[in-house]
Amino acid sequence: MAWVGVAAAVLAAYYQYEQGQETKKWNKYNAAVSDRDATAAEQSAEYEAGLKRKETERLLGRQRALYGKSGIAFEGSPLLVMEETAAQGELDALMIERSGTLYGERYRSEGELSRMKGKSAGRAGYYGAGTTLLTGAGNYGQAKGY
Repeated sequence: MAWVGVAAAVLAAYYQYEQGQETKKWNKYNAAVSDRDATAAEQSAEYEAGLKRKETERLLGRQRALYGKSGIAFEGSPLLVMEETAAQGELDALMIERSGTLYGERYRSEGELSRMKGKSAGRAGYYGAGTTLLTGAGNYGQAKGY
């Protein structure tokens, strides 16, 4: 009957190993998803910042046209308004880019954490399997009177 205990220990060890490998695989997948999310966040922010810059250029163009149509010179207050419009538009674009960078960094950190968890799960599977086999061997030895 001692062989039943050995067989149970081998099956339990195999299960622990497989569970560790499966967890490692899922964490690797999660890391890849996080990496893709990081790239997408950065690309999206770059695109949105470009749109903001174009919007600012259109607004400046309208301001120039209206000032020109009304005969106002591009000096003094009108010039200051246009400079402020350009500065604020660029600041908004930079904030959009910064937001994308921060999201990208967050997603990359999540990916790295998933990779670390996966490595740990893989090692835990090996160690758990080894411990189970050693415990089973010890129990077998005790049953046989060793």
